[in-house]
Amino acid sequence: MGRRRRLLCDTLEAKRRRLEPPPPPPEEPRPDGSPGSVEAALRDVAALFPRGLFGDALPPLVLRHQLYSLVSDRTAVDRHLNHLRDEGRIRLLHLGLGADTLGVVFMEPYKEKVLAAVAGTPQAGLVQRFLDSAVAACPELSYEQSRMRALGFEDRDVTQLVAAGVLTVRDAGSWWLAVPGVGRFVRAFVRGRQALLGAVRRSRHREVLLWELRQRRAPPGARLGVGYLLHDLLGAQLLRSVPTTSGPMLRLAEP
Repeated sequence: MGRRRRLLCDTLEAKRRRLEPPPPPPEEPRPDGSPGSVEAALRDVAALFPRGLFGDALPPLVLRHQLYSLVSDRTAVDRHLNHLRDEGRIRLLHLGLGADTLGVVFMEPYKEKVLAAVAGTPQAGLVQRFLDSAVAACPELSYEQSRMRALGFEDRDVTQLVAAGVLTVRDAGSWWLAVPGVGRFVRAFVRGRQALLGAVRRSRHREVLLWELRQRRAPPGARLGVGYLLHDLLGAQLLRSVPTTSGPMLRLAEP
């Protein structure tokens, strides 16, 4: 009787294993720091941005450190992003998530969404002029009062640009370039990061296989998507990816 039961259990276990999907191939950072690999990583993460979550009102936002999860040479990433910025193909943005946490947007979608946000408002003409002159000519993260005046924007113009959400106050006489409505993204990002970290922390031994995490239902709060948030946690080194025979194992980086 015991032998029959063992045979039945072995048969059921074999069937279960056949039904399980095979783990996906390991996802390791791209070691190549070439411009092509950096741009491919930028496109990959941008494609994960949930545009519908914000009513398609925001351009695809990528955080610089998310690219580090795909390209291991961080210096090469920073260098090529600066090159793309100087060419006018992207903009780097301060999002209020920390001094070293920069957002990356492609220039054309950025301009398109900014103009759509102010369409039909009294600030529309001013914003268009700001994009055509200041944004096109100055790739910096922020603008000083003297620089704005040299570009033809008086204090009353700056006040209107802040009201439109195109600038945010950095300090007295200095403003960050911004995206109208970006606060919604920042709030969703902070909640999502905490939710996904919490899911890993609650796992056995505070670790989980990558393919298992992706098969689970997304934890409440992770509205930006597990894939998008994983690039954040790995790039910010809040999670570590450890190769195993079953695929990458995600472990909390904290002790």
